[in-house]
Amino acid sequence: MSITIANPLRSLAIAGAAAFTVAIAAPTAAVAYDTNISFDGFSFNDDEDLLEQLIALDADDIEELREDMAEARADITDAIAEIEEAREEVKSAPGGAVIMKVALTTASAVVNTTTTRMFKKVTRELARVERELADKRESVGEAEFAETTLAIDVIREELAAIQASLIELTEAMKA
Repeated sequence: MSITIANPLRSLAIAGAAAFTVAIAAPTAAVAYDTNISFDGFSFNDDEDLLEQLIALDADDIEELREDMAEARADITDAIAEIEEAREEVKSAPGGAVIMKVALTTASAVVNTTTTRMFKKVTRELARVERELADKRESVGEAEFAETTLAIDVIREELAAIQASLIELTEAMKA
């Protein structure tokens, strides 16, 4: 039995598109089943320690948190550029663009589903922690209360910016 590859470039493009899809979809699909959400040492899993971790932050820690989230947004921007590069690479292969479109549309659905779930959970946890902080306002003191409230606000702002970047990513995937 012999296998003849009529168009090696097309086969390579199809294989590349399939590999690209797996590279994007597999990690994001895993997130759908991972109930543990954490970043930069913070756990958003109904963890009693989250409030204590946020109270322990100082101004430098809050700034570092901003920087880490800015890096995450930059990574998303890089991913968008890589998607555009991959699209250009497969255009020359017959059928490559169609395969890439299907692959990216599928991957965008996975990214959208998993990140939406994650953002909802983090939002709930931040609200819970904020309520707990309000209950402990007298015991933590006004200065610590203000700094911890700032940390919570920064996390919310930065997560909103990341969420906007992820929307751009999924739109780029579907384009």
